[in-house]
Amino acid sequence: MTSARLGRLFDRSSGRSFMVAMDRTLSGGAEPFAVDSEALVRSGVACGADALLLSPGLIRRHGHLAGYRGGPALVARIDFPFMGGDLQGPGEEFRLICSVEDAVGYGADAVVLLLVGGNDGRAVFADNIRGVADVVAAARPLGVPVIVEAVAWGPHVANTDPEAVTRLSRIAVELGADIIKTEYPGSVEAMAHVVDSCAVPVMVLGGPRVGVPQLLDFTRDALDAGVRGVIYGRNIWQREDSGEVASRIRALVHGDGSGEG
Repeated sequence: MTSARLGRLFDRSSGRSFMVAMDRTLSGGAEPFAVDSEALVRSGVACGADALLLSPGLIRRHGHLAGYRGGPALVARIDFPFMGGDLQGPGEEFRLICSVEDAVGYGADAVVLLLVGGNDGRAVFADNIRGVADVVAAARPLGVPVIVEAVAWGPHVANTDPEAVTRLSRIAVELGADIIKTEYPGSVEAMAHVVDSCAVPVMVLGGPRVGVPQLLDFTRDALDAGVRGVIYGRNIWQREDSGEVASRIRALVHGDGSGEG
């Protein structure tokens, strides 16, 4: 059953996926271009994404917008990262905020959660490891794919460090992840090594918003390295020309063009 749901996340012809991450507002709040949550989800549906990453609450409220034949799959963000300062104070912790069963009940086709390396103290990483393992165990009987966002976002390692990205991605695979979402580690060769080290599809995240030419070049390099697609957030929806940029990225991912406008 997991393989059937997993297949819904990828285009049948290209074997790749163009996902749009709209789960940032779970921790970031009503950011620019995301004040109206319904309009945000509508824009994701309209841009032709293969899947949307959303918080459980937004899937409950707005998931019906994707509820038609050919609509994007829905991926529920089921953890909340406490990192740095901001509203929650200093320190790092990770907490699950939604069960796999509840996420499916809300309409999710898959779930996503973080595996973060480089934090202060072994206990934080140990709790994170245990959380990923528990989610995989809960998801398997339900046939729900688990996307693990394996990233080196702690203060003690660079987030694009090739060794850290490769190691965290491999740990996630060995914990049972069905898809890896991770950073581009700086070069085609390093990204290819991550892909070769993982027995499941690897998808690259977008990170902070960059210019369109840089985004297109970055996407081409990641695809050349063998990633199975992209999971972009602010680089898609936090723009005036989001529809046009999404169309160009989608064309690159699925091999329908050069991405040139």
